[in-house]
Amino acid sequence: MVNISKRPVDEEKLFKLYQLFFEVVNNAGDKDEFMELIQDILTPVEQIMIAKRIAIIYLLIKNVEQVEIAQHIKVSRATVGKFNLLFYKKKTRLITVIESFLKSEKISHFFENLFADLFTHVGYYHDRDLEWQREKRKKEQKMIDV
Repeated sequence: MVNISKRPVDEEKLFKLYQLFFEVVNNAGDKDEFMELIQDILTPVEQIMIAKRIAIIYLLIKNVEQVEIAQHIKVSRATVGKFNLLFYKKKTRLITVIESFLKSEKISHFFENLFADLFTHVGYYHDRDLEWQREKRKKEQKMIDV
C-alpha cells in the first residue's frame, strides 16, 4: 500500500504540484524517455499498481468477466468490482481515452497482443490451436504494419 502523509496539502498547492507533475511527464520525447521518467518518479510497486489499474479498465471495456480479470491480473475480485463501479460505469475520461486507443488499429493490435499473452498460455487452457492462431495473427499484423 502506498504511504501518504496525513497532513493535507491545500487545493491550490496541490493543483500546482499536479501541474509540475504534468510538465515533467509531458517532457518525455518518446516511450523510452517516458519509462525512464516513470522509473525515476514512481516506485516499482506504484508502477505495477498503475499498470494493473489501466489493465482492469481495458479488460472491463472488452467485456472480460471480472473473475477472469482478477485471476490473470493478480488482483482481488473486490478491486475489479471497485473499478467497475468507480470508472467503467461512469464513462470517465480514462474510459474515453482507452476507447479512443482501441479505435486506432496499431494501438488496438498492441492491446490485443498484450492481453492475449495474459489469457492464452499453452498449458493453461490446454488449447494449442488457440495459441497457434494467435501467433499466426501476430505475424499477419506485422506484415500489415510494415
